[in-house]
Amino acid sequence: MDGEKKKVQNEMSVFLDRIEEEEDGSSTAILFFEEEEDEFREFVLPADFLPEGTNEGEYLTIKISRDEEKTTEALDEARALLKKLEE
Repeated sequence: MDGEKKKVQNEMSVFLDRIEEEEDGSSTAILFFEEEEDEFREFVLPADFLPEGTNEGEYLTIKISRDEEKTTEALDEARALLKKLEE
């Protein structure tokens, strides 16, 4: 790569339905996004990822990005390990 970090982004609006407390003391955020008109899909992630002060019933924007640099690094590392095994 030429030193620039190339990222491709997509955004989605999600509704924070609730935050559930887990037995181990952690919290899980239960979010919904509209897949098609009037059809929603559940999306779950650790509540630690929510912005500070976020409350149930709010809409949030989630950005999903490809990190091509990290992907390339991981592939290079895997190839190096495979080469080492083949020796």
